[in-house]
Amino acid sequence: MSEPQPSRARLDPSRRRLLAWGIGVAIVAAMASRVPFGQLRSAMAQGAYLRLAWATALIVAVTMLADSFSTQVGLRALRLRWPFMRVLAVRGATYLLVLLNYVAGQVGLGYYLHRAGVSVARAAGITLLFTGTTLATLLVVTTISWGAAGRGGPLWWTLLLGCAGLGLYLVLVAVRPRWLAQRELLAPLFEAGLRGNAIALLGRVPHVLCVVFGHWVAMRAWGLPVPLLAGAVAMPGVVLAAILPISPGGLGTAQAAMVLFFSSYAPGRTPQEQGAAILAFGVVYFVFGMVAQALAGLAAQALLRRQDRELARAAAKSVASAQRSPSPHPDST
Repeated sequence: MSEPQPSRARLDPSRRRLLAWGIGVAIVAAMASRVPFGQLRSAMAQGAYLRLAWATALIVAVTMLADSFSTQVGLRALRLRWPFMRVLAVRGATYLLVLLNYVAGQVGLGYYLHRAGVSVARAAGITLLFTGTTLATLLVVTTISWGAAGRGGPLWWTLLLGCAGLGLYLVLVAVRPRWLAQRELLAPLFEAGLRGNAIALLGRVPHVLCVVFGHWVAMRAWGLPVPLLAGAVAMPGVVLAAILPISPGGLGTAQAAMVLFFSSYAPGRTPQEQGAAILAFGVVYFVFGMVAQALAGLAAQALLRRQDRELARAAAKSVASAQRSPSPHPDST
């Protein structure tokens, strides 16, 4: 008598995506239920849609350029020398996956590395390094901004704990314990060494700053009078919330962080009305950002396909030229 097959514990990809969207929508709905609906509708109606649309397009374009530059720096730290336009096409193409979440975009980068001849495990290790340096840069920027503003509380101690974890990681990279360094998945982290990790982290700074201040520029374009200093202090926390692999594009988590940090700068007579103004911006900016990233990703994919065709033609010409070349004959005796 055959034993019954155990039920699959993991959801299939389509259901996971639906679950992620459901979580994001549920978070937004929960926040919307806590603010006056009339104020939320009024804030949605009074926003500067056209100005925000132009600002979002510019932010996504500049961010993609900065992201590609930072990725190229990270690749060079690992002795992988890709031309900038190739990095731009590959990194931009992964923006379609970033619409799911940041981690999915990094997985897409690993796929293109594998297509270029890098082993699966090593490609995963490289994307692990890039993900880690992005989070580390955000952590350092957030800690510096909060420390400069003299903020305390639980988040401050959480940031310090994260910095301690970063320090422990760097110690491990310097010591290079054999049982870790010999694993193919982790090898790129140790091969880069302290110098390579530092280069990758510093190279990621332009990208992180574009993302952080891009959110502030979008708020100003919508008409929210958030001061630059306030944006510099709190916006890294919004970005950290947005890249959590919980919901697509940070839906729900990013809006919750915006309401938490910036409600006091929004128009309104009560905290609920101010929260409604921030939530309205957060939802519209999410939609505009998704559309802009999708268009940028499609454009980058078209560029990548053109580059692949050119590389294929060049390879075919090289093979044909080699076949036409006369082979040397030994001297007759």
